[in-house]
Amino acid sequence: MASGSPAAPVAVVGAGWAGLTAALALARAGQPVHLIEAGRTPGGRARSLELDQTPLDNGQHILVGACQQTLQQIRAVDIDPESAFHAVPFGLRMFDPGGHAPAFVLEPRSPRLPALATALYRSLPGHATGVRLRALIGAAAMLHRPLRHDLPVLDWLRQRHQPEALVQRLWDPLCLAVMNTPTRMASARIFQNVLRLALNHGPQAAQLLIPARPLGELFPQPALRELRQRDACVELGRRITAIERDATHPDAPYRLHDRQGGTSTARALILATPPTATASLLPSDPGWDATHQGLAAMGAGSICTVYLRYPRPVTDRPPLQGLLDQHGQWLIPRHVAGAPHWLAIVISTADDLAPLTADARWRTVARSLARTFPELGEPETGHSVCERRATVDARVDLDHQRPPARTPWPGCYLAGDYLTHALPSTLEAAVQSGLESAHLFLEDHP
Repeated sequence: MASGSPAAPVAVVGAGWAGLTAALALARAGQPVHLIEAGRTPGGRARSLELDQTPLDNGQHILVGACQQTLQQIRAVDIDPESAFHAVPFGLRMFDPGGHAPAFVLEPRSPRLPALATALYRSLPGHATGVRLRALIGAAAMLHRPLRHDLPVLDWLRQRHQPEALVQRLWDPLCLAVMNTPTRMASARIFQNVLRLALNHGPQAAQLLIPARPLGELFPQPALRELRQRDACVELGRRITAIERDATHPDAPYRLHDRQGGTSTARALILATPPTATASLLPSDPGWDATHQGLAAMGAGSICTVYLRYPRPVTDRPPLQGLLDQHGQWLIPRHVAGAPHWLAIVISTADDLAPLTADARWRTVARSLARTFPELGEPETGHSVCERRATVDARVDLDHQRPPARTPWPGCYLAGDYLTHALPSTLEAAVQSGLESAHLFLEDHP
């Protein structure tokens, strides 16, 4: 078949949420698609796995109601978000080590400014009235006054008169949850954008959405089913190691080589792979310097999720509890996802902690939880699942360093959560990028 023929496929490399979104958008537009994924399971860094014969996930992902593009993609594969997620009104309860009562509570009746201000005021008992009022005025400015220049979140918080009690018990853990980057380094512009998206658009946008089913059932698996129904070629467990193209011919096809020696041909290409993997597949010619510099600038942050299995069902815990000064920041009982014996503990920026083996990590977390919540008792077993490159390093001025989705190769595009401006590495950022890469191809190939 001649290269450039309408029947030649568009290859999408990577079946994470960005790649799946791009592949679906192209297939729905009538384009032939060839989806290639190195892993045996779709979903990338938000995929399902099985531990002790229980379906769990490689990480505990929580959405907010403002993730409109992600929720729309889930609806489009015939999954109802109303039943797929456990919705929790915005609010936080944070526990110190060994503290049986919460050390910090922020539970506004509504995320709207009057109710949020009242909740913030009440969260600062023992502080002078002037300190509390300045903190409220500063928090209101954080939500409603755009930043002219980026700066570290910690500096921004201090400029907005946030007392250390709020920094340590609210903003530090919230920034880690959203950005996987400490406040001393994280981009205030990106953090502000996330806060405004979630808190400036009413109660629905601010809801915390905890998956009520394994992640694979919410999008990756139904997305693959639809792609196959639309006659897309789907290959799992195939790792692409090299890409070639004759640069002297503008319509030359792409040749994709795998580590088993196989080769595939495509008329266009979307690389929905992490920055380091993407860089390894692209040419090192001078014309690609800007792309490579952008990819190298993304950095990486790790996230570990500890799963603990208890002998009795743990169904009496709230859907989300914060942990202060412990080996982990968030406790999520898995009974909402059909695994009542399991608890998930999220450890952001795990590489900043002392290195531990997987066994030592879950045991460390279990001991800490037993001191804070003695009613839990001792777990039967545990697992530690770490994503070493879970997110980009969402530091100051990251947006100025992101590479563009279009590349120097005609018909070659990048996709991934690291490309979406004003957002950290989230499912919403991945989905938005997947849509953008597909739309760019359709614009360039009407």
